[in-house]
Amino acid sequence: MRRPTPTATEAAIPFAFEPALSVGDVDRLRAAFATRAMAASTRRALLGDGRLFVSWCGQTKRPAMPASRETVEAFLAAAAADGRSAATLRRYRSSLAWWHAAGGFANPCAGSAVAVPVPKPDLADAAMAALRTFMEVAQRGYAKATLRATEADVRLFAGWCGPQGLSWLPAEPATVRRYIQEIGGSRKPTTVARYLASISLIHRAAGHTDPCRHWSVTLERRGHARAVGSERRQAAALTDAVLAPILNRLDPAQPDRRKPLRPIDLRDRALLLVGRDTLARADELVALRWADLHPVDLALNPDARPGEATIRIRRSKTDQEGQGAEAWLSAEAVAALTAWRAVAPRWPAEQDGEGPRIREGAFLFCHLSRSGTGERMSPAAVRCVVERRTGEANPLAVGFSGHSLRVGAAQDLLAAGVDLPGLMQAGRWTSPVMPARYTERLRATRGAVARVRRGKDERN
Repeated sequence: MRRPTPTATEAAIPFAFEPALSVGDVDRLRAAFATRAMAASTRRALLGDGRLFVSWCGQTKRPAMPASRETVEAFLAAAAADGRSAATLRRYRSSLAWWHAAGGFANPCAGSAVAVPVPKPDLADAAMAALRTFMEVAQRGYAKATLRATEADVRLFAGWCGPQGLSWLPAEPATVRRYIQEIGGSRKPTTVARYLASISLIHRAAGHTDPCRHWSVTLERRGHARAVGSERRQAAALTDAVLAPILNRLDPAQPDRRKPLRPIDLRDRALLLVGRDTLARADELVALRWADLHPVDLALNPDARPGEATIRIRRSKTDQEGQGAEAWLSAEAVAALTAWRAVAPRWPAEQDGEGPRIREGAFLFCHLSRSGTGERMSPAAVRCVVERRTGEANPLAVGFSGHSLRVGAAQDLLAAGVDLPGLMQAGRWTSPVMPARYTERLRATRGAVARVRRGKDERN
């Protein structure tokens, strides 16, 4: 008997679409997850780890529920090769064991070994010494994220070559081609392209011939892209319509509010509004400073309204040299920042002979947790804020990330009639590729075919 299509509630369970599971199996998983008492962080970890495992099994064509011991070991080995820590691997095992127990299946993790993360390559030989020198010099010429990605990719490639007795520096084109073949089943074409760029970079830095420029490697990469497909997943758009109920929940001025908002609520509301107005990326958002916030001069700006301000984005992905750019903030965003600033924590200043003083944090947004405050949030924390707040407003909300504010604002601007050059200026894009991708679905509804067909329908 064919199992019916899962409902939206069932789809929230990571294993809901597994063909081997019946309706009863999915109901049992959903009931166990909904009724068993656990901490919120544990619940998030179970969902995240389950989704990661299901996604990996789908890419490698393996059943995820019930999973075999060999599947779990292969998953842990792949996670270790990606740089996951031993503690994270143990958490993956615990999560998979919990899901199988909840579904009434045997534990596939019993007795499976936790793979050890690949150690950093030895920097003893002359080639690696040259690479180390390059990395030290590159600290000033490359973005930190690029250097972190390069180091991670190097470790992954070296860890794959080592057990097979293959040289990774210098590497032969046949080695790189085989590397693409073996990892390609669980990697997207963009990820493979990044791996090859890192391998190419370390060979050029160490003075070796670049194996990635060989025709066989180029054809293998193209073949992988054709087989897997190059479609990129886009973050769900946090448009004004989606954002409105979230902001209302966090508005201290709501007349029917029964208890005052917590500092974290005021911080999150300000963060969402500033992200919406500035179209800032997550790393740009957490780098904003109070010193760069300035009210708009109404005498010089007759179109401005009271309460508006500007804030300087000192550095961005497309402005690595730090020329900076000014972004506009609405009166609503400035009011939210004012409410947050009134309750934001303060940090003790250095001793100056007159006793300790209290100063404000330099950055707009700081961490607030039981373990203590931090003067600056991380980009990953922005993603957590977006996921948590969208989940509170809609428990079935999926696909939102730290980039959702930028995507949603771009779509709102296009819907309001802003042209592509204006959109690029607002989001500080140097190429039309990304804003065009963010607004692709909306532009399709306003394209030539849609306009012509609507006109014919109106005449008929």
